[in-house]
Amino acid sequence: MTETAAAPDPTLDQGHPRKWWILVAVSIGMFMGLLDVTIVNIAIPSIEADLHASLASISWVLNAYSLTLAVFFLTMGRIGDKFGRKRVFLFGLVTFTTFSFLCGIAPDIRWLVAFRAGQGLGGAALLTVSLAIVLGAFPRRQQGTAVGLWAALGTAAAAVGPVLGGVLLNYGHWSWIFFVNIPVGIFALVACGMVIPRDGKSVGQEGSLDIPGMLISGAGLFMLTLALVQGGDWGWTSPVILGLFAGAVISFPLFMWREVSTPSPMFPVTLLRIRSFTAANSAVMLLGISMGGTFLLIVIFLQTVLGYTPLHAAVGMAVIPLVSLLIAPNSGRLNDRIGPRLPAAAGAGCFAVGLILLAQLSGEATLWDVVWRALFIGVGMGLAMPTLSAASMASLPPQVRGVGSGSLNTMRQVGFTIGVALLVAIFSHTIAQNAQHATKQAIGAIATNPRLSPAQKQAYTGAVVGNAKLAAKNNGSSHLTTDPMMVKGTTPPAAGTAEAATYAKVNESVAAIYRHDLAESFTWPYYAAALAALLAIIPALLTGRRLGDDAGHHEMTREERAADRAADAAAETA
Repeated sequence: MTETAAAPDPTLDQGHPRKWWILVAVSIGMFMGLLDVTIVNIAIPSIEADLHASLASISWVLNAYSLTLAVFFLTMGRIGDKFGRKRVFLFGLVTFTTFSFLCGIAPDIRWLVAFRAGQGLGGAALLTVSLAIVLGAFPRRQQGTAVGLWAALGTAAAAVGPVLGGVLLNYGHWSWIFFVNIPVGIFALVACGMVIPRDGKSVGQEGSLDIPGMLISGAGLFMLTLALVQGGDWGWTSPVILGLFAGAVISFPLFMWREVSTPSPMFPVTLLRIRSFTAANSAVMLLGISMGGTFLLIVIFLQTVLGYTPLHAAVGMAVIPLVSLLIAPNSGRLNDRIGPRLPAAAGAGCFAVGLILLAQLSGEATLWDVVWRALFIGVGMGLAMPTLSAASMASLPPQVRGVGSGSLNTMRQVGFTIGVALLVAIFSHTIAQNAQHATKQAIGAIATNPRLSPAQKQAYTGAVVGNAKLAAKNNGSSHLTTDPMMVKGTTPPAAGTAEAATYAKVNESVAAIYRHDLAESFTWPYYAAALAALLAIIPALLTGRRLGDDAGHHEMTREERAADRAADAAAETA
């Protein structure tokens, strides 16, 4: 007698019949939006040379996208709740694909920056409502698994981006990093149009759009992000940066006043009463701070200290998203079984451990020394990020999941931007000090070398000083460790000569000094990032015993919420 599979329990919510196809279709669009966050980085030198752009203007190819994302996340979420998430997602696909084509044919750097801002508008729509669409298709008992898979595909984009960018640049033109989005976007548009269902009754709230709230939040986020992005270049104490920070600070209470005083708020502030939502958003921002500068620092370490090319450094970095890709789906299933508290806290802890271990690296480190430490960061990302996303969204009423997702993405983006600004500021300070120390040591080593003649000592000292000045001019980006005595515009001694052998020996001893001191420049930035990850453990532990634990708490009185949590605590200890 053969066994037959058990039929699904009709009393259980099974979700949408096409829920898995919805997850795949939405994830393709989200994958495209996240791919462009990382794929452009590796093409910056090629774009700079081809469009004859300055270093200041080329940075806006990245900044325009990030700024637009931060400004429009919340707005796109609210528009999705009002007019339908499917419409907003399809708008995002059309916008992103169109502006990708325009980026590829941009005639100069100004047009490219403008088109990148257009890409950011489409990306904000894609990334904001995708999670709300996925959660709406799955029943609560499978939402952790669904978010884990959703996050895993997003993580895969981070892994594929730099490598794909390197391949496209190697065999084609930089424009192909934008053109590659066109077939993906068209396919995703057709698939999502067919698979994603029309929005249900929970979407399409009554009341008008809160245009003043959108303008205030957009202006505040723009000023905050611009100040963080440009603070290093314009000066943290410059009148412009201080004015931007002041404007951002003023906008926050103004926005909160607007939201509590209007009958149709952009962001219902009562949602902050939902402990799991507020805790998860706080943890995501702290982890965003931790992640923001970490990836940049690892790439700089691999190139400056270990001497890898940008493409090889990107491949070495791929271990983090690849490990996260393996962990994320399993963490989703774990959330469905045991709830979000422990996976989220464990993920933040793993992230901190990896950063503390990276802070111990010396100038004699190998690629493997970096990789096995980075594994902890990958595990931490795979555990924490999908868990916190699910914990934040599962407790929200369906009709506000769009703006809830916008809030989550905004906190992550702001945290990421703060992290880059903070860690780069610390790193710039420490590397300036350590480079000066290394230069003094190198000059001393040359002066006391008994095998060098006075003329050689003078020539080598001049080369070291010249390269140190060049590095300081380039904010420490010169490859001091690969050839500390190589000054731009000069050539080393001819190979095979006695002078070349002497040059090589002295150069290697001086390089070892620089490697040691430059490696120490990463210690305090990594510790600062680790502190942010450790702080994230606190709100992570407040996300609840199970997904959706605090659902409906925003509609309760304080006494009702306290009684509800007391009942949960009693049930847990029973």
